[in-house]
Amino acid sequence: MKGEANWGMIIRTFRIQITAPIILIKTGNRTGAARPEGMPHSASDVSTGGEARTMKHQEKTLLIVSIDRNVNNFLCTIINNIIGGEVKVRSKTFQECAAAPPRTDVVMTSGAFLLPRLRSIYPDLPIVAPKRLITGYNLEKVLMLPRASRVLVVNDPRAATEETVDSLKSLGITHLDYVPYWRGSKRSLGDIAAAISPGMTHLCPGEIRRVIDIGPRIISIHSFLQLLLALDLDPGYVENFATYYHNFLMESSRKLAAVLEQSELLRRYQEVILNQFEDGLLSVKETGRIDIANQSAARLFRKDIDAILATNINDLLAGFKHTVNLTGKSSKDSGSSSIYDHDGKQILIQKIPVVSENEVREIYTFREIARLQRLEKDVRLHLARKGHVTKYGFDDIWTLNGAVDDLKERALQFAATEKNILITGESGTGKELFAHAIHRSSPRRDGPFVAVNFAGIPEGLIESELFGYESGAFTGAKKGGKTGFFEQAHGGTIFLDEIGDAPLNVQSRLLRVLQEKEIMKVGADRIIPIDVRIIAGTNRNLREAIAEKKFRRDLYHRLNTLPLDIPPLREHCEDIPYVLNRYLEEQYGSRKAFSPNVAECLRRYGWPGNVRELLNLADYLQISSRNAAVVELEHVPRSLSETFALDRRPARGGSDGDQRDTVRRLLESACASMEELSGLLHVLRERKRLLNGRRTLMRELGSRGHFVSEGRMKRYLRLLRNDGLIRVGTTKQGTTLTPKGEGLLEFLIAERGGSSGPPFPDWDN
Repeated sequence: MKGEANWGMIIRTFRIQITAPIILIKTGNRTGAARPEGMPHSASDVSTGGEARTMKHQEKTLLIVSIDRNVNNFLCTIINNIIGGEVKVRSKTFQECAAAPPRTDVVMTSGAFLLPRLRSIYPDLPIVAPKRLITGYNLEKVLMLPRASRVLVVNDPRAATEETVDSLKSLGITHLDYVPYWRGSKRSLGDIAAAISPGMTHLCPGEIRRVIDIGPRIISIHSFLQLLLALDLDPGYVENFATYYHNFLMESSRKLAAVLEQSELLRRYQEVILNQFEDGLLSVKETGRIDIANQSAARLFRKDIDAILATNINDLLAGFKHTVNLTGKSSKDSGSSSIYDHDGKQILIQKIPVVSENEVREIYTFREIARLQRLEKDVRLHLARKGHVTKYGFDDIWTLNGAVDDLKERALQFAATEKNILITGESGTGKELFAHAIHRSSPRRDGPFVAVNFAGIPEGLIESELFGYESGAFTGAKKGGKTGFFEQAHGGTIFLDEIGDAPLNVQSRLLRVLQEKEIMKVGADRIIPIDVRIIAGTNRNLREAIAEKKFRRDLYHRLNTLPLDIPPLREHCEDIPYVLNRYLEEQYGSRKAFSPNVAECLRRYGWPGNVRELLNLADYLQISSRNAAVVELEHVPRSLSETFALDRRPARGGSDGDQRDTVRRLLESACASMEELSGLLHVLRERKRLLNGRRTLMRELGSRGHFVSEGRMKRYLRLLRNDGLIRVGTTKQGTTLTPKGEGLLEFLIAERGGSSGPPFPDWDN
């Protein structure tokens, strides 16, 4: 039978080679010994000779030296692919180097046999002599050679050839009779069946008809790590190299699986793959006999693999105590998942049925719950660092108000859909809180939640932040480009807060995202499909913005599929003491009672900052009232208590005469008419729930026939505020009437004989 190599030994040796030691020589007066085990913690663990090391981040030069130019090119290509952007890589044959030694910072040889000669050329430089490994390329052809065949192993020089023979034997390919062959060697070739060479096939004698090129030997992962440390580069590059190295192995494995016909070889190959899994794995025949087990299962059961294979599955699981069935009744088609207690650990066991024409078997997988929890924690921590997880649910929205409860119920219904949602409301009402809760209750709850505030991003950066950019897309662009918020939210939800502040050019691109579900990075020429649910929020009146040509009508209708309007705090005053005490209890473990004056003060106050302002007040009261069980007016901030004092004045000013005096003073100061003043107060009352900026008020007054300049409107509002008739909000919250202002408007309506009665009487007659 062909190919009687010990395949299990071959694969295990492959795994060992990943962490094989290397030789690192410190030249000069001291010589470093080979490190048999372990990994240095920093670049300082690598000796660099008598000269001081170069500062980090300064580009260094690496010189690769070998006997053969083909080997040089191979090693140079690998190093350039991984760290070519960080170092300048040069290659020379030893003959060229000896004739004219080039300047360099670090030297890497193709093998330890060159060390003595290179040490004499570069006595004060670090020289890395890497351990080189066979990648497995074309090994299936070597394995299929008949037992006891005499084969040439061709390399150059002799030391490299002997290393290649040792590597083949260490892999367990011992069924062949190897004959070393290097440049200039004299061998009888009459009984040679084939030649094997690691990329040096041009040295093979012409009369050898069968030549197997097993590819140039790659450097080991530990060797590459030592090279990184010698160059003062980030050890993280070793991950890229590991991927590069594993690609060689995977290509070889694919060929082996396709070519090897013997079932034992195929089973051994599968065994190696299974040993890479962190989960324990068993393959069980219908009789209960175990025929495959991996190393993770051996560690779990504290038995070697041979002992497990000699055990029936029922006997092996006898010490497991069933606790939770995750899938209900098991079946031959669906399998099952259950949690068991074993040796003080919780283990998730999954049974997967495998049915073929010839047999029925089951695959058992074993996962430690603690490891899964650690993985989940790591993922959540990673996402949390980027702010891509939800922080709140609907239980975090505190209310006693029926309307707000209805709003929560409606939002919960919206969460179950994939439709876009537009959340409107004044600043501080909790728009982002609702967005978090909707995502957490949606089918996308396990995906990312990305919150974007347009008001917090400079206009020139909005597109690059939202959609990302390619490397070199603009001056100052990060090397390698950047992933935008939409890509980061793929599979989850993106919350576009303050959408009303988005520039028109960005609105156009947002519309395309909504329509086509795809984006294009800044500076890119390819489309990226995305799967994102969009929730938008704004404290602006978008209908007014549309009328002012500041917001796209088509984008508004795309976003406003499912609208949610959050009422301001002043419209559900019963929540004020409730939210205050809930917050105080959660944050400080205390509760407060409120004196009648404070309760009235809280009820009368307009709360322009809404819930956000209320929570700030809670922190203030916790400090100002100290250990007092009852909050008194003296504990309340002056800005709030002064407003309370103004609002406690008689609504009609105490008498009609006082109201007339107020009106006369306002009209004289503002150079206005009675109709104009009354019209302004009417507008403020009618737009109680809306944002009332100066220009909006000017436009509304103009529609009633009263045309006021911006300067006069500004003066109007200042006079009304000074008299305590209006409250001017902050951060685009607009202007609202106070109770005193309501009283003055009622007086004017009464004087006129109704809101649309005859002209105002002449008070001077």
